[in-house]
Amino acid sequence: MPAKNMMLNEKIRQQYDWFLKGIIAEKEALDFESAKEYYEQALRCTCSFLIESEKIEGALGVTELHIYAIYLNLLRQVNPKEKNQIACRLFQLMKYVQTHFAEEQQKVKIYPLLVCLWGDLTMEENSEKNRYEIFDQTFQLLRRRKSLYCLLDIMSLRILSGVKEKRSMTREQGELQIIQSFFEEFGYRVQSQIYVPQANEIMLEHVGQYLSTERKKVNYTQEKISDGICSVESYSRIENGRKPTRNNYKALTEKIGTENRYYIELVNTGNIDALLLRREISYELFMERNERLPELLEELKTVLGEKEVAKNRQYLEYIETCIERRNNHISEKECCQEYRKILAYSLDENLIGENKHIYTKIEINLINHIAVCLSRTGEKEQATRLIKLFLKEKEQAKTCKYHEAKLAKLNYGKWLSDAGEYVEAERIFSEGVSQIVERDRVELLDQYIGEMAYNEYLINDSKKDEQIKRHSLYALIFSKLFGTEENYKIISEFYRQN
Repeated sequence: MPAKNMMLNEKIRQQYDWFLKGIIAEKEALDFESAKEYYEQALRCTCSFLIESEKIEGALGVTELHIYAIYLNLLRQVNPKEKNQIACRLFQLMKYVQTHFAEEQQKVKIYPLLVCLWGDLTMEENSEKNRYEIFDQTFQLLRRRKSLYCLLDIMSLRILSGVKEKRSMTREQGELQIIQSFFEEFGYRVQSQIYVPQANEIMLEHVGQYLSTERKKVNYTQEKISDGICSVESYSRIENGRKPTRNNYKALTEKIGTENRYYIELVNTGNIDALLLRREISYELFMERNERLPELLEELKTVLGEKEVAKNRQYLEYIETCIERRNNHISEKECCQEYRKILAYSLDENLIGENKHIYTKIEINLINHIAVCLSRTGEKEQATRLIKLFLKEKEQAKTCKYHEAKLAKLNYGKWLSDAGEYVEAERIFSEGVSQIVERDRVELLDQYIGEMAYNEYLINDSKKDEQIKRHSLYALIFSKLFGTEENYKIISEFYRQN
C-alpha cells in the first residue's frame, strides 16, 4: 500500500506489517523465535499489556485478539510445558469476548477460533466442566450468524466431547462427514483459517465513489462541496478511499441534497435500539416468520420518531409491502407495482444497467423483489432482462462484492435453467457456491447447491446421477443446519425422489 495512503492509522499499519512478518517467519521460514518476536512487536503497537502483564484490560478489538491467539498458538508449539497456562489464557480471552462483545456479528469473527485452540489443548483433560456446552453454544453461534468460520473444528470438538459424556453423536458424525466431503469437492481451505482475519464488511459501496457520483450530478466541484465542511485536500482523500467522520459525511450529503444512508446500510439512524430492531426484522424475514413482523415494524417506527421515520420511508414501506404480500393481502401484480413505486424514491428503474448509480442494499432488495414478482406473473423474460442488466453493471463497476448481489445471481441462474441454458446456469451456480464459501458465509448456500443439483437433473444425463444425489445431499444438510424450514422441505422432497 502506498505510503501516502491515509486510510489506515499509522500504528495499525505497523501492527499489520509485524503481523505479516510473523506469519512469514512461522509458516515459510519455520523460524519460530523470530515469529514470536514479530507477533510481540505487533501486539505492542496497540496492546502491550498482553505481553507485559497477566491482566486482560482495556478495549480489545477482533484484530488484536486474532494476533494474540496466533501468538499463543505458536507458544504452545515452542513450549509444550506451558500448555495449561496457555489454555487458561485462552479461556480468559473467551470470557472477555463473551462479556465485552455484545454484537454477535463481531463475536463470531474471533470466538470460534479461541474455542478451537482452547478445545485442542484441553480435550484430553477430564477435569474440564461444561466443555460440551461451550462447543455446542459456539456451534449454535455459527448457525445463527450463517458462518463457516472454524465450522469443522467446532463440530469435531462438539462430537468428541459429546462422546466423552456418553451422548449419542451418530447423526452429528454423519453430518460432519457430508460437510467435509463438500469442502473437499469445492476446494474450501479450512486448514489455513487460523491465519486469515475475518473481513469486516461495514458498507455496501465505497463512500468516496458514492459522493463523487452524486457530486457530479449537481455539477459541484470538490472545492464547492467541501467549502465550510473540510479542506478540499481532505475531501479529495475521501473520494479516493478515506473514510470520513460521520458528521462530515452527513454535512456533505445534505449539501448536495441526497441521503446519507450509505453510511448505515438499511436504516439511516444513529439509534442503536433502532439498528437492533432492524436486524431482528431482517432475521425474521430470512427465517420466513411473519407473526412478529408487524409488531417489530411498529416498534421500530416508535423508536425512530417522526423525523427519522420520514428519512427512512423507503425501508419502512419496503418492509410493509413484504408483510402485506406474505399475508396475501395484495396480489403479486399489486406487490410488483408497490415495489416499483418504492424503488422510484431513489432510483429510476430505466437507469439500471447505465452505470450512473451507486446501489444501496434496499435498492438491490427491491430490484430482486420486482424481478421475482415479474417472473411469478408470467413476465419471466422481463425479469431475466432486469437482473441481467443489474448484474452486468455490477461486474463492470468492479466495486460490488458478491454478498450484495447473491440473490439476484441465484434468480438469474434459475431462469437460465428454466429456459434450457443449462451450461450457463451451471456456471452461475458453481461460481456462486465458490464465492459464498470464500467469505466463510453460508447464506443461500443450500439454495445454490440445490439449484445446481436440479439443473443437473434437468440435463437428463444418467452419468450425473451420483453427482445429483451428492449435491442434493449437501444442500439438504446445509439447509437443515443453516436454512429455513420451507427450503429444507423442498430440498428434502427432491432428495427423496432422486
